[in-house]
Amino acid sequence: MDYIDLHIHSIHSDGTLAPEEIVQYAKEYQLKAISITDHDTVANFQEAKQAGEKYNVEIIPGIEISTKIDEYTIHLLGYYFDPESRLINEYVNDNRAIREERAKKILRRLDALGIKISYELVKLRANGGVIGRPHIADVLFEESYVFSFRDAFEKYLGENKPAYVSKSTLSPQKGMEIIHDAGGLVFVAHPGIDLTDDIILQLKDLGLDGIEVYHPNHSQGDSEHFLKIARHNNILVSGGSDCHGPRNNTDVMIGINKVPYHYLEKIKEKLNKTHADK
Repeated sequence: MDYIDLHIHSIHSDGTLAPEEIVQYAKEYQLKAISITDHDTVANFQEAKQAGEKYNVEIIPGIEISTKIDEYTIHLLGYYFDPESRLINEYVNDNRAIREERAKKILRRLDALGIKISYELVKLRANGGVIGRPHIADVLFEESYVFSFRDAFEKYLGENKPAYVSKSTLSPQKGMEIIHDAGGLVFVAHPGIDLTDDIILQLKDLGLDGIEVYHPNHSQGDSEHFLKIARHNNILVSGGSDCHGPRNNTDVMIGINKVPYHYLEKIKEKLNKTHADK
């Protein structure tokens, strides 16, 4: 049986592997198709596409966008959109500036706590990618302010911690609009972490195409539950590792969930039908 991994992060956001390295791992682990779903950027796509052709791995354009309803943070995964879309690239460019300003605010809060880290060092750690809290956590660890990457979040960067700064987010409706207008499909990521069934059904009414049923943080019971929701509501199924690459001796994780390729075939059928109806 062929397998896929539709949730992977690269150095272009908060991962530690370059796109070609990810594709090499995908080939090694005998995955037929992958999607690199970096946070708020599509900068990985051309490198991944070229590597996919080199290693005979199918590459699907992907992105992860953060949205919010009330107190719920909702991560949306977009697939098969046009990476050159004006709306996608406007969103990416606007969000890069927002993320940079957020990072500076976090560093000012750390400074007030006696932790001196320069923005230039964090930017260097991001290596040209979209700056996020993981890059600040890496620097905190490298500069010996914390014992580990996780410790950085538990002490300073996690929600309600002293240096936490909330992120400006879109509504789910706007996030879906960006992806749909670029010709793509939208899935809700890892709903088992903190979303209710009612929220998922609200998202369906707004135009959600599918659910990430298979995720490392989902128990078997979670996956079975979300699979039932998908089937009862005639929406698509996806899954992935949410791999961020090895960090502090963690595993690579790519392909950790055995997600059958036939789910991707269903996604392609929906995509073809959607485009044919336009």
